[in-house]
Amino acid sequence: WYQRRVRAKTEAQLAREEKRIEKEKEKAARQAQAAAAKGMRKENWMDYMTILVDNKIATGTGGIEILTTLELENMKCEVVCQPLPNTISFDRTELLADNGSIVKTKIHEEVVLLVEQAETIADHIRADTLLPHVRRCCAILSEEVISTVTLLVMGLDRVMKRKKGSIVDRAQWEGGLIELQLEMNITSYCLKNNAELTDNIRMFCKSLGERPHKLRANKDLFVGAHKDSLFVDKDGRGYLQVWIAQLQDIRSINEAIASAVAQIYPSPVIFSNFIKSTDKDAAISSLAEIQVRRGVGVLANVRRVGPEAAKRLVQFFSSSNPQEGIS
Repeated sequence: WYQRRVRAKTEAQLAREEKRIEKEKEKAARQAQAAAAKGMRKENWMDYMTILVDNKIATGTGGIEILTTLELENMKCEVVCQPLPNTISFDRTELLADNGSIVKTKIHEEVVLLVEQAETIADHIRADTLLPHVRRCCAILSEEVISTVTLLVMGLDRVMKRKKGSIVDRAQWEGGLIELQLEMNITSYCLKNNAELTDNIRMFCKSLGERPHKLRANKDLFVGAHKDSLFVDKDGRGYLQVWIAQLQDIRSINEAIASAVAQIYPSPVIFSNFIKSTDKDAAISSLAEIQVRRGVGVLANVRRVGPEAAKRLVQFFSSSNPQEGIS
């Protein structure tokens, strides 16, 4: 008897200890997840973005100025030897919770900025070799990772304001870049100086840093952008509220009537099928008898939808004339 008691007590202690350890693990996991979420807030995007600048850009004209400006704005920059010279790419660090600890994962973004001088692009346009040139560049990039390329052209004014005439005229220039966009889906920006180049690098970096948050936010569908917008999650919760709001677009159909109708016919399809499969007068009579509850407690009262509101509902969902007025 004594041994059984000791064994039962030991087993109970072990069970309590296992339960305590399990709770501590769950608590650590929650804390790690909260810390990871806090570290990846939208406003902290600069903390986990790194700008990878090719050494040809960094050592070229104005390269030090570009890097200094970005670093003064607390953006992390690294000078690297890119697979394709004169390009800029981006790395993003993600914080993930794993077994109660935070793990940092580096993700190389697929966006690449190709920086070219206007004279080089103008020569390719004049020789009708711009598309082959950019295709070669994209082929080099695709060996590393599939990338979305954006062309940044520096010094367009230098090409257009030559004393002895331009290499290409503006129509040829614009035609070449339009062809590039249509054929290869590559967007181009013409920049005047290094300050504009720095602004574009900052813009792309900010956009990439905020993109994960925007993608998560867009997982929830929503109707409108007003403070009273109706939100629908990925599981469909919220569609009933949208349906109730749609019913209120009909004159004299208030929220109480719309809610009462939606309780019996919870979707536009169900309601429309009811209208189509029922005689018009019978449908009006049926809808008119639906009870509408208003107020709560001692102020609560019950009334009917009524024939006028029922007639408007049936007319709205049965009419085939888009110009017909709802009386």
